[in-house]
Amino acid sequence: MPEYGAVLVAVLSTIAIVEAKPKCKTFADNVVCTAGTSDYELVRGLVSDNNKTTGITLRDCRITSVEYESFNDLNSLTYLDLSMNKIQRLKLGVLDEPKKLTYLNLSYNQITEFPLGLFDQITNLDLIDLKGNKINKLELGIFDPLPKLKFVDLSSNAFAGKDLNPYIFDQSPHITFIDFSRNNMEDAPDNLLNAFQSLEILNLDRCFLSNVPSFATKTNLRTMKHLILSTNQIARLDNANTFVNLENLQLLDLTANMIETINPNILAPLRHLQKVDLKNNKIAVIPDNLFKNLPKLITIDLYGNQLQNVPVNAFREIPLKNLNIANNKVTYLQDNFCLELRNSGGKIKKLLFDPNPWQCACLNDLLKEVKRLGIEYKSGKYDGKRPVCVSTSEFTCKRQDSVNSLYNDMFNEAKRKYFKQQKNK
Repeated sequence: MPEYGAVLVAVLSTIAIVEAKPKCKTFADNVVCTAGTSDYELVRGLVSDNNKTTGITLRDCRITSVEYESFNDLNSLTYLDLSMNKIQRLKLGVLDEPKKLTYLNLSYNQITEFPLGLFDQITNLDLIDLKGNKINKLELGIFDPLPKLKFVDLSSNAFAGKDLNPYIFDQSPHITFIDFSRNNMEDAPDNLLNAFQSLEILNLDRCFLSNVPSFATKTNLRTMKHLILSTNQIARLDNANTFVNLENLQLLDLTANMIETINPNILAPLRHLQKVDLKNNKIAVIPDNLFKNLPKLITIDLYGNQLQNVPVNAFREIPLKNLNIANNKVTYLQDNFCLELRNSGGKIKKLLFDPNPWQCACLNDLLKEVKRLGIEYKSGKYDGKRPVCVSTSEFTCKRQDSVNSLYNDMFNEAKRKYFKQQKNK
């Protein structure tokens, strides 16, 4: 009887092991696996030894480690997704076999660093996604075997820009996309990106930056189209030459900084700029020349600033289609504001202007104009259930800066009463 019990235990153990193993299916030479019932150590036999396989997806398969020979005899493999697992480190040599690999996704694991030489045999790699790990160190030379690399995502890791070797990317000059977001890139080396010849997108969102970093505006970055500097601590844009080298930039995102002052000529070199995003800053004054003579600028977002005056002169001679001035301190706009925009080269199609502490008479004029000209706006805001404007007994639009504080105070009081009423319901 004890012998049968031992056999039964052995059988149950075998079943448990089988259940823990990811289940894989093949679709037109692409292998897609789903997790088993417990954590798994990837070994040879699950996805290896098939010369026809071109893609392997092991996303969220509870993989804790990758053993040698796990990817042996995969001579056609170009796509490998190991994202959303529990891998802490990759042993030197585990990626040596699939030499045709071009796509490698290691995002959302628990990797802290890579052994030098890990990528030495996969020299065709053009995309590597490392976001959401715990990488705190990049060895000099780790990317050197990857001359074809174009896409690099290093976002949401644990390294500091000041610790990055300035020559880390010197052998990968063809990178077109690089994402450093959610790392501390303050004090990164000025020559960090000096080898790049074709960069188009640079993401520096949430990088603890107090200034526009020099490494992001070098002369070799003339190819850049998107520069993302959102959610940092940049307070001043007072150097007119900051973006002088980025003549092909199409998108400039400065959302959620602390910007108060802007040099009126800082955007002048950006002749291909199509969109500038300045929402959620502290801008109180728009310099008259800030957006002038930018022949491709169609979208400007100024939501959530401290603007009381929005001068139409600031938007002349640009093909402006979309303007957002909502959530500022605007109580009025120039009479025939939208018509003036169109008469000076604008093609305004969408204007977002609520909430603001509008004078009711001024808001009434603006609503009539946007309806007459067929300009899109958020009409659903005007349902009579919430305060959208305030008025004195004299229902006229007073277009003087001297009255702004009065109407701002009135509007804030109206909002306070409204929210109090809602709370007491």
